[in-house]
Amino acid sequence: MKEIKCAGVRWIDLENPSKGDLTTLEIDYGFHTLNLEDSLSKIQLTKVEQHKDYLFIILRFPVLCEDNKCMPTQIAFFVGKDYLITIHEKRIWVLDEIANSCEDMAIEYGKLPPFGIGSLLYKIMDGIINSLFPIVENMMDRLENMEEAVFEEREVVLFKVTRLRRDISDLRRITAPLRRVINEIEFGVKGISGEDMSIYFADLRDHIEKIWELSENAKEIVDIYKDTDFTLYQQRMNRALVYLTVIFTATIPASTFGTFYGMNVVLPGGLVDPPTFLGPYTTFIIILLVSFVPAAIMLTYFKRIGWL
Repeated sequence: MKEIKCAGVRWIDLENPSKGDLTTLEIDYGFHTLNLEDSLSKIQLTKVEQHKDYLFIILRFPVLCEDNKCMPTQIAFFVGKDYLITIHEKRIWVLDEIANSCEDMAIEYGKLPPFGIGSLLYKIMDGIINSLFPIVENMMDRLENMEEAVFEEREVVLFKVTRLRRDISDLRRITAPLRRVINEIEFGVKGISGEDMSIYFADLRDHIEKIWELSENAKEIVDIYKDTDFTLYQQRMNRALVYLTVIFTATIPASTFGTFYGMNVVLPGGLVDPPTFLGPYTTFIIILLVSFVPAAIMLTYFKRIGWL
């Protein structure tokens, strides 16, 4: 448990709290048991609940982890008139930066400007939302790097495109509720503290809409890459089938005539009294010519229709 005095507001930050910590909060602040249970649940969705003496908020937002994966994390807020309590499972660098900035200002100036609970909550949410921009920029960089690979005939990027589509979908699924709850949080803070934060929360809405638009563009681009990669792959496969068809078709005459003359049947030019006007290989030469003529005709036709 870390307690911070930030601009006249008592801020308690709990990272991976125990049941004893939650029991203490329930006794000291009168929080509802279900809200405390929800703050530790990993399956909660983004939501806002207005109570008589406090505002309960759960925010889920993505963080950039290893291997460019977009993973969700969760923060629970208990917002009172003069206190803020945040509960989360893992360390969140945004909260650390804001806490350190408050402590540094207190050390440097001896006191902090009294901006109130609404401003502190805005500062935290602004840091959370701004932390999404590097994630979106990372996805846009991956899209740019993938463009050349998509049109490279020797490389199949199906799995890369699929992974990127999954990450973009995860980002949109996690951030979509943030667009909805901004207004609810604004009204909730005004009801608790009486502060008019409309200008600041309008700034948050603008940021989240920009992130949403960027993710929408990324989704459209990766869908185009998916369709393009599939089309090019089908084209390469069709081209390979065309070559195999041409090769197979060109060998049909030779296989046919070779099969006939390989039988123990008396045929013109066969083993019995073969012609020799072209030498001892007259029969072989005749079979080659008879096989080559239809093959040449078929290859000429394939070239005319654009297969070659």
